[in-house]
Amino acid sequence: MAGYTTIGQLIKNLQDENPDAPVIYQYYLGEHFEVSDEVFADVAEKFDSVIPCSDAYEIISNAVK
Repeated sequence: MAGYTTIGQLIKNLQDENPDAPVIYQYYLGEHFEVSDEVFADVAEKFDSVIPCSDAYEIISNAVK
C-alpha cells in the first residue's frame, strides 16, 4: 500500500461529508512541478500526502475567532 493519498482515495474519503459544506483546501499534482507521477509519488510518500505547513491550523483558528 502506498504511503500517500490518491485523488480517488480523497474523493472516497469525502463521500460521507456534506457536499454543501464550505472547505479550505490546497493540493498539488506532479504536473504543477513538471515531474512524472512516479517522481511525485515519492515526494507525496515522504510527506504522507500532508502539506507541511505547521501553522495553517493556527492561522485559520485565529481568523475564525
